[in-house]
Amino acid sequence: MSQLTTVVQARRGSSRLPDKVCMDLCGSTLLERMVERVLMAKHVGTVVVATTTDPQDNLIQSICEQRGWNCFRGHPTDLLDRHYQAALAYGADLVVKIPSDVPLIDPAVVDLVLEQALNQTEKWDYISNLHPGTWPDGNDVEVMPMDVLHAAWTEARLPMEREHTTPFIWERPERFVLKNVVWPLGLDYSMSHRFTIDYPEDYAFIKAVYEAL
Repeated sequence: MSQLTTVVQARRGSSRLPDKVCMDLCGSTLLERMVERVLMAKHVGTVVVATTTDPQDNLIQSICEQRGWNCFRGHPTDLLDRHYQAALAYGADLVVKIPSDVPLIDPAVVDLVLEQALNQTEKWDYISNLHPGTWPDGNDVEVMPMDVLHAAWTEARLPMEREHTTPFIWERPERFVLKNVVWPLGLDYSMSHRFTIDYPEDYAFIKAVYEAL
């Protein structure tokens, strides 16, 4: 049985919408609401919040400690390194990447992608629901074996590859076996519906959804 580790990278120093992970959603932080939804999925294995060594992220560590969640602290800007080191620290064989700005993520979508990875009989190096995307933006799930993440961590040089964790992998289809999971309904809302948070308008929408439901 593979040791599966789901890494959620979170920091308070967001440039477009500062401190968005600590914004309030019905009495808890946005990060807490999001992790609660990730934990509803059946196949996520060990869930780790990977934050930075920046002192302002002490609060994220405190939130994790209060909730009894795993927390790893790593490089502030090299997200590939932080992701790799977090997976290494928790003994991962399979590594999942879910961003921290998707508080409406559907646990059923998470499970659908992870089931594809866990039940795959053919060789694969990277499975996601993003290339191309079909679900509304904000249901991002990426899975890769530890040796593939190690290759990216070792070889990636471009700033974009270090900052966004997985481009080194999915931009090399000639080297890595890439698989994609699409919405079974045949719909594509990836460019028309935003369930993620980057701007104040996104927060207003997400806050309204939480208050209504």
